[in-house]
Amino acid sequence: MTTPNRSETFGRLLKAGIASIANCEGKTAPVVEDDLGTQIGVVGKSIQRYKAGALPPDPRTVQILADACVKRGMMGREWLEAFLHHARYPFADKLLDQLRPLGPIRPRPPRVYENLPAPTYSQFVMRPQAFAEIADGLGKRTAAVLIVGLGGNGKTSLAREVAAHCLRDDDETPRFDSVVWVSDKDRPGTTNLSTVLDEIARTLDYPGFTQFEHDEKRREVEQLLRRQKVLVVVDNFETISDGSLLTWLLNLPEPSKALITSREYRREWRSSWPVELRGMSESEAWDLVSERARVLKIDRLIGERTQLEPLLVATGGNPKALTMTLGLLKYERRPLQEVVDDLYAARGDLFDDLFTRAWALLDEAARRVLLVATFFPASASGEALSVTADVQSFAFDRAVERLADLSLLDVQQEDLRTPPRYVLHPLVRAFAGVKLVEQPGFEEGARERWVGWYMVLAQQVGWCWQDPRKLTLLDREQEVSFQVLLWCANHARATAVLELAANLSYYYHVRGLWDKKTVLEHLRAQAAHALNDINGEVIAYSFLIQVLARQDKLTELEPHLTRLRALADLPALTDESRCMVHETLAFYWMAQQAYGMARDAWHRSLPHTEQHEYHTTRRQLWLAVCLHRLGAIADAEGLLHDVLTRSTHLGRYRSIIGVKLRLAELALDNGHVDAADLLLEAVRAKAADYQDRENLALFQPLAARLHTLRGDLPAARASLAEAIDRFERLGMRRELAEARAELARLDASDAPIIGASEA
Repeated sequence: MTTPNRSETFGRLLKAGIASIANCEGKTAPVVEDDLGTQIGVVGKSIQRYKAGALPPDPRTVQILADACVKRGMMGREWLEAFLHHARYPFADKLLDQLRPLGPIRPRPPRVYENLPAPTYSQFVMRPQAFAEIADGLGKRTAAVLIVGLGGNGKTSLAREVAAHCLRDDDETPRFDSVVWVSDKDRPGTTNLSTVLDEIARTLDYPGFTQFEHDEKRREVEQLLRRQKVLVVVDNFETISDGSLLTWLLNLPEPSKALITSREYRREWRSSWPVELRGMSESEAWDLVSERARVLKIDRLIGERTQLEPLLVATGGNPKALTMTLGLLKYERRPLQEVVDDLYAARGDLFDDLFTRAWALLDEAARRVLLVATFFPASASGEALSVTADVQSFAFDRAVERLADLSLLDVQQEDLRTPPRYVLHPLVRAFAGVKLVEQPGFEEGARERWVGWYMVLAQQVGWCWQDPRKLTLLDREQEVSFQVLLWCANHARATAVLELAANLSYYYHVRGLWDKKTVLEHLRAQAAHALNDINGEVIAYSFLIQVLARQDKLTELEPHLTRLRALADLPALTDESRCMVHETLAFYWMAQQAYGMARDAWHRSLPHTEQHEYHTTRRQLWLAVCLHRLGAIADAEGLLHDVLTRSTHLGRYRSIIGVKLRLAELALDNGHVDAADLLLEAVRAKAADYQDRENLALFQPLAARLHTLRGDLPAARASLAEAIDRFERLGMRRELAEARAELARLDASDAPIIGASEA
């Protein structure tokens, strides 16, 4: 029975706090006790009596102990509240708010999720009336705002500027948490509801959603749009024919909104908030012409503002036509009035005339660069353009300069530290596409150079497990790389598909872009089958099944597993391929929690891999996981230490992280809190350094267990919430369910806080 001057719970709480101080400062518990005793004015043995449950005789002692455990031991608010309650501290609320105020102690800066393209203009010419109408529409209950106008009128630039303002705290536009930009201009006609859902999921950093079936993906994305205020921008809607996308955008769930640009108005848009974007006013056009003339260094040729009126009439105030005309003015070396007279005299479409005249001003190098720019779906680096067009050094620089001056090529550059990238306006892309068709011989050679450049880039990355920083080489090029892979698959380039897939696979796995990885492995399997490459087909199906197994898609993987088993019986299989089959079966059994069968499959995957030490360590790591699940703790721990030694020797960072995660789990099972803490901190730092999303997710539930053992339940809940967020983003369903169940158990638990071991 507890006496009035004793509290066992107080003792356990103090014990946990002192152990946490010792761990944070790298000291032993007795040293910390002596230090606290000196502060209080008592001997260290008095602190030990408090740890045994004796209550301090005065509030000052309680305050000193609480202050030390919070500031030096990082104990949380819930621990402090319980500590002060059981210490019978008289001013608990005041000290609680002083030491652990409500809200996060170290708030993380809010991350703004957006995928806005870099601007192609150095200075945006404000269109005040249209801008205000759009902002007004975004503030209404209407789900969608439509910007409609002729091609070249500046719809894209205006939409981008409005979206950028919506991410700021200003009074001009409503504030949105995130912006998702989707454009149909790069691959007209390919945008549909599914691709828009995918882009929203990726931009909001939920790539795992892209692997869901359509209805489930739509449901999950709509939940995201309800939880935060997202502005979904769909550019160039006139080339989109998916009626379900139109219906969905017009009924977007609140508080999110849609902003759409289109050259044409449809009857279905009647429920939207339409904003018609006409040609520029005189003042707007003068601002644009003045800025553009300064960039082109032809200020002296423009003359007085009164001379602008004929140009405005001839171009209809169309910004694209204005900038192209200024480029013609520079390179045709004729007076402005003559250029304007030619525009008046032109027959047919204004842009047909402008493009024809601009094309005539291009030399062979500039024409080649413009034609190959159509290969790139979004934007192109200078190096990729140069190699693909077979135009190098000074000739390339001169070609790009002329194309930019004539507004045939737009330049994107985020800042002076990043190299420029080049994009095509939809009108220019259509014109260049027609010209490309007229030169099939050129396209064939250019496509070979295009594919070759990305194959070399992918080779530089490859299976870079010893140097994962190489993955950054693909961050800006992964979208084009994926399109190159698709192009090769669609044009029966099976050998190129195999090589590209082999060198891109690791990137998509580590970055968590598993939807693209599954497509990649599908294409690799088809290419290997076309080449009668049985071993290549085994590799492709193995990786495909493993990804699906990790996402708990057992029904979806069954047909692939049937094919893999059929391949396993063929005599042409190498020993390593047979081991790969057993490895895949092991993952399959683990997904079903049949750890005994998985253990046997892992054993069968090992005998022939001694000459492949990389594969040996990976398989032994998963074998150890199975042994742990089966209760063979000593065998699992011994194997993990062996794998850690070999992985360190090989420089396999992901294997090292995986081993330390499992060793930390074993340490937590045994109550070795300090050892687990050291292991987990090493994991967190290394996984964050390499942007290893999967292992960063797996780290969080173990961190929650560590916080729970230390009595810091708020921190444990925060870690579980982070785990749930990461598992949900990656589509790791089994781990997500486990984390949710653990958080629910923690919230419902009334059990006393467990003290940390002093060992």
